[in-house]
Amino acid sequence: MPELPEVETIYLGLQKRIIGLEIKNIKLLQPKSFIGDSKLLKGKKVLKVWRRAKILGIDLDGLTLLIHLKMSGQLVFQGKENFVGGHPTLDMIGPMPHKHTRVVFEFNNGSHLYFNDLRRFGWIKVIGNSKLKIEKLLGNLGPEPLEKDFTWQILRTNLLRHRNMPVKVVLLDQKVVSGIGNIYASEACFNAKLDPRKKVGNLTDGQFKKLHKGIIKALSDGIRYGGSTRAHFVDAEGQKGYFLDYAFVYGRDKKPCKKCGSLIEKIQLVGRGTYWCKSCQKK
Repeated sequence: MPELPEVETIYLGLQKRIIGLEIKNIKLLQPKSFIGDSKLLKGKKVLKVWRRAKILGIDLDGLTLLIHLKMSGQLVFQGKENFVGGHPTLDMIGPMPHKHTRVVFEFNNGSHLYFNDLRRFGWIKVIGNSKLKIEKLLGNLGPEPLEKDFTWQILRTNLLRHRNMPVKVVLLDQKVVSGIGNIYASEACFNAKLDPRKKVGNLTDGQFKKLHKGIIKALSDGIRYGGSTRAHFVDAEGQKGYFLDYAFVYGRDKKPCKKCGSLIEKIQLVGRGTYWCKSCQKK
């Protein structure tokens, strides 16, 4: 599933290309992938593109489209300046639509936006764009970790709701912090020099502060290097991201730690592969 940096790069790519365009037509090739009345979209102009956690939002005249790519979703824009974002497949840069295309948006300038989804877990939902409706739908999400009001104190309060669980596992809870998945949770623990198995209730204030900084660094680096594309996503320009080339622990099982030279280990925490350096990350 995409994490915050991957969805952020897709948001940036869409923002450059579709704002101001008018939806001329919409085709539902897989009706179950679209929730709401698609007829309401015709003639609507794109006013804004935004991201909340792992969800993309597109504001129109009076309506909002919410898009969740889930495990295998793609957004492919074909126009004057093409754009490809999403789970990498061999056919994502080929002719559109193809057998995995679920929804097609046609804009007034002749360009198209294709929503492809191999596994059909992703969705597009149309709702009224009142602030109340959007907040109700997304209200259970935790704070945005790259916003200024995300403090270490807020992180501590949210984490301590699960004080008997391993810190890395709790970071995956979208009600605690939004947008963090398996890759960046592992990297955040490394940045904070924390053993990912350590129980939340045993963290000191100093460790909460280090984890707060570690989360921000991991996510910021992910955006900077275009996301973890080779495992999941291509970036906003349709290029493979390079974050995994810079990652300290994720995907580096049995490789030397970039800090101390010890071998990175892979363990399982609640069924999720977790990478760490036992020399750098202490309890």
